[in-house]
Amino acid sequence: MEQLFSVLIGALIASILAVVFLHVSEKFKIRSEVLLEVVGFGDEICHHLQNLHVYKNAEHTDRDLDLTIEDYRYLSRELTVLLTSTKVHEKMAIAFGEKEELGLFLELSTQVREVASILRRTTRSAGINEGQQVNQLFKDKIDPLRHKLIRHLMKGATVTGILLDVYKCQMPTFYKITSNFIKPKT
Repeated sequence: MEQLFSVLIGALIASILAVVFLHVSEKFKIRSEVLLEVVGFGDEICHHLQNLHVYKNAEHTDRDLDLTIEDYRYLSRELTVLLTSTKVHEKMAIAFGEKEELGLFLELSTQVREVASILRRTTRSAGINEGQQVNQLFKDKIDPLRHKLIRHLMKGATVTGILLDVYKCQMPTFYKITSNFIKPKT
């Protein structure tokens, strides 16, 4: 009878560990895919903005245009689609939850929309000033935000990040109690 009881406990523990392993591995897969999609999305938007900036700069300084007006319009339409799309935002909310990563993504989206707005309304007389403003926005806000977002997403896509999220979400009371014992890093 004792052996049967030991076997049942062993089977129960093994089942629980298997479920935890499957959950963590599936979360890892989903978060990794979303991470790559967010990075690609950000790269594509920045590439479009860079091309629009080069076009506008060349147009305002009477240099040879690398892009035709049709290419410019196509890039502008494509950028509009990317900026108004909510697919990546929703995937992030599903994979990572509505946490700091999502806030960083929304802030990055706001900054990118501001740059797109500046580039679209730029005039010949103000082109140089607005070009400097765009460069400054990239240097001071967009690039640091992108790097911070990617670091947070990479941290959340690790096994440790996933287990911590499971711990916080599945056992919130226990997390609140035990988090008081852990001293924050300063």
